Amino acid sequence: MARASPVHLQSTAAGLRVLCCVCFASAVKNPPPNFLFMLADDWGWGDVGAYGANTNFALSGSRTQTPTLDALVRNGTLFTDFHVAQSFCAPSRTAFMTGRFPADLHVNTNWETGAGGADWNHRHRLPYWLPLPSGEGAAPLPGGLPNVAHLVQSAGYWTAHYGKWHLGGVSPEGEKTPYPSEYGFNHTGTYGSPTHALGPTAVDEDAGNLTSPWWSADAGDYIRDKGIEWMTAATAAGKPFYLHLWWHMSHDTIDPRPEQMEAFPFHKTCLFPATQAGQTVCPSQIFWGAQTYSDTNRFAPVIDAVDRLGIRDNTYIVFSSDNGAQGNKWTNSQPGAFDNAVGTQGPFRGCKASLYDGGHRVPFIVSGPGVPRGRVDHSLLSSVDWLPTIASIVGVTVPKPQSDALRGEDVSDILHGRRSNVVQRTKPLFWRGGGGPAPCWNRSPHLAGRIGDLKLLFNPSDVLPRVELYNISLATFKSNGAFFESQNIQADNPSVVAQLKQMVMDWHNAVGPSYPNRTDFFVQGCESYPFPGM
Repeated sequence: MARASPVHLQSTAAGLRVLCCVCFASAVKNPPPNFLFMLADDWGWGDVGAYGANTNFALSGSRTQTPTLDALVRNGTLFTDFHVAQSFCAPSRTAFMTGRFPADLHVNTNWETGAGGADWNHRHRLPYWLPLPSGEGAAPLPGGLPNVAHLVQSAGYWTAHYGKWHLGGVSPEGEKTPYPSEYGFNHTGTYGSPTHALGPTAVDEDAGNLTSPWWSADAGDYIRDKGIEWMTAATAAGKPFYLHLWWHMSHDTIDPRPEQMEAFPFHKTCLFPATQAGQTVCPSQIFWGAQTYSDTNRFAPVIDAVDRLGIRDNTYIVFSSDNGAQGNKWTNSQPGAFDNAVGTQGPFRGCKASLYDGGHRVPFIVSGPGVPRGRVDHSLLSSVDWLPTIASIVGVTVPKPQSDALRGEDVSDILHGRRSNVVQRTKPLFWRGGGGPAPCWNRSPHLAGRIGDLKLLFNPSDVLPRVELYNISLATFKSNGAFFESQNIQADNPSVVAQLKQMVMDWHNAVGPSYPNRTDFFVQGCESYPFPGM
C-alpha cells in the first residue's frame, strides 16, 4: 500500500399588508415537537439495510432486512459519521442522557445492578448510580447533573422510558436507591436498572413486574405496546412527549421464536461472510432474523401509531444503537461475520468494546419537522450532542455552571440541513477504555481522540504505547481504497500526533484513573487488519 503523505494540521399599502400578515403569522406559535428515540442494542453500522445496500460501504454482504428503518431514511436523513461516546452499554447511555463523556462522571464500566452490587461498583470507582438532577443521595454531585429527560420535563413535556436502563446500581445499605422516574420521567418500565435487584424482569413502576424475563423474545412487545400507549395518552391530553424506547434486540441472549424467524428470507441458508469462514450453521442467521422481526414487528407498529395519531409532521423519530455489534467471543456461537462479530460493522475495524470505529460508529437516522428527506450527511456527530441539541429545539437552557461541562454541541442546524457534511467540530471527541475481544486487530489501544478527519489511538503507558494515527475521511476512502483505520500514518505526522496526544492526555489525567490506582493502562493488539478483500 502506498505511503500516505503528511497531514497539515418598502412602505406601500401592499407592503404594509404583507408586514401585517407576517406579524400575525409570527404570533401563532407552532406546537412543541414530540421526540421518539428508538435505541437498539448492539446493532453495527452495517446492520441497517440503508447503510449497506448500493453505497460506497457495501462490503459486507449483509442480508439484514430493515424495511421500516429504510423507509425512515427516505423520510429523513441518514448520518454516516455518528459516534457514541463509549463502545459498550452503560457508559454509552450515560452520554446520551447527560451530554458528558462517561469518564467525566467515572462511568468507565457497567454497573452491577444486583442486590449485592453496591460494593462491587464502589470498588470499581463507579458512582453508585448516575447522579440525580438534584445532586443528592449516595452519588452526590454539587449542583446536580442535568439530563435530557429532566430538562424537557421542566418545559412541560410528558416523558417516559421503556426498555433497558443500565444507568446505575443499588445504594449501600441504609441509603435510598432512586427509581428511573426520579431522573425526569413521568413513567418507566425498565430492565438493567436498580429495580432489577427486585427480580430479573422489566419493572413498570405503576403496573408491577412483567411475567417474562427481560432477554426474552416478548420483552420487545412490552416496549412497543407501552410506547404506543404513552404516545396515545399524551396526544389525547394535548401534551408534547419525549419518549425513550430502548430495545434489547440484538444483544445476547438472542432467542426469537420459530414463527418470528419465518419472515426472514435467508433463515435456512448460510451466506457470506459466514460461508467464507467454513461454517455450515450460522449464528448470523439468528441475529439477522431477530433484527428482521424487530424492524417489522416492533419498529413498524410504533411508527404507524405516530401516523395514525396524526402527529408525524410534528414528531422527531430517531433511531440509533448504543454501540457496535457484539463480538462472537462473548457468545456461545461459532465465529460470525468477519470472524469478529455477530453483526455487521460495514467497512469499519473493531466491534463492541473496541475504540476502533466499528465499536462506536453506529447508525443514526433522524426524521422530523424541518429535517431534509432522503438526505445522506457525513457530518461528524456524537451522542454527547443529543442533550444540547434537544434542549435547543425545545428551548430550554442548561443551567450554569453545568452547561460549561457539556462535551457536546448543538447540532440542530445540521439535523435540519442548514449545514451539511461538517467534519470540523468546535470541541474534540475523546474515548477511554479500549480493548475488545479477539482477534488482535479488534483490540484497540486504551485512549482515542478525534479532530476533523484525524483519529489518534494510543496507550497511556511507556510499556506498550501503540501510537496509531489514521485519516478516516470519506475522500481518502474513495481516492485510494484504503479501508478506515488500516493505514497508520503516525510516523509521517509527529507534530500532529504530539498535539492530539497532549489533548487526550490532559483530559485523561483531569478525569482521574479509569480504576483505582490504575493510570497506565496498555492493551496489546496488532496493526495488521486482514479485512476481507484487502
